[in-house]
Amino acid sequence: MVGFAAGLLDAAVRASTVFIFAALGEIISERGGVLNLGVEGMMLVGALGGFATTVVTGSYWLGFAAGMALGAALALIHAFLCITLKSSQVISGVMLTLLGTGLTTYFGTDWVNESIDGFPQMTLPLVGEYLVGIPVIGEAFFRSTAPDFIALALVPTVWWFLFRTNLGLEVISVGEDPETADTMGVDVFKMRYLCVLLGGAFAGAAGAHLSLAFSQLWATGMVAGRGWIAVALVIFAQWRPERALVGAYLFGLLDALQLRSQGIDLALDPASPLAGVVNPALELLMHPTIMSTYPYLATIVVLVVTVVRFDDSRLGAPSALLEPYSRETD
Repeated sequence: MVGFAAGLLDAAVRASTVFIFAALGEIISERGGVLNLGVEGMMLVGALGGFATTVVTGSYWLGFAAGMALGAALALIHAFLCITLKSSQVISGVMLTLLGTGLTTYFGTDWVNESIDGFPQMTLPLVGEYLVGIPVIGEAFFRSTAPDFIALALVPTVWWFLFRTNLGLEVISVGEDPETADTMGVDVFKMRYLCVLLGGAFAGAAGAHLSLAFSQLWATGMVAGRGWIAVALVIFAQWRPERALVGAYLFGLLDALQLRSQGIDLALDPASPLAGVVNPALELLMHPTIMSTYPYLATIVVLVVTVVRFDDSRLGAPSALLEPYSRETD
């Protein structure tokens, strides 16, 4: 049982990294007042771009950088449409998800199911070799790939950036009250562009991690809805990075359960009077197809509970989220 718990935790931590990258990027974007529903498409582009670059160059670090750059490039389209042209953020985001899906389906055909030698396992620098032997949690937290460690380090970094630096406070100000921020000398348009581009780069990093570290292959549609989960995760986290980490581990655990639970036998003894009812129910609930829906069902439950539990003032959503800013109308 200890071995199963250690393996499940290890898989959950690895699966959570993609949510950490994507959710942190979305938090930055939304804190600046721009909703990005194109995360799924940016992750797909980052995954394919990172994979293809790694195959061509042989460098997974170049592939990771390429994934981030392509995610930011797609985000630049979103920023131009929503900030400069003041188009609907919802429509633009959905369009970019469809665009990313179409582009990767077309251009990724030659790479489907091809595997690579991506990011190798490593111990956490300096202290990992001393801590990796801790039962259950050692392998999960102190022996992983470089993107896993980078994602964890980014959680306190993004928190510090948003709440302890002048630039971060300017980001928050343009998401809360862009008119006042503009009056105080903050360039609202430049700041919102920065937030959206950073969000796209983080989404690209999430996709690159998926193809270069987590699975080390390319498959059409491999993001499989994780981008949408990341958007919902931001609401669950109330736009705070540290809470996003908790949510990422929750959804990472559900993701890992799909694979790790197949070897578990929870069936009751056939002689038990409840076996005729319980065993068929367990077989249905643990069917791979049914289990693949659990992350999405959990997303719905989390959103409902979060919205019902908190009113608008306590939920923490930026006041100017979804609102285009125009100097000419003030």
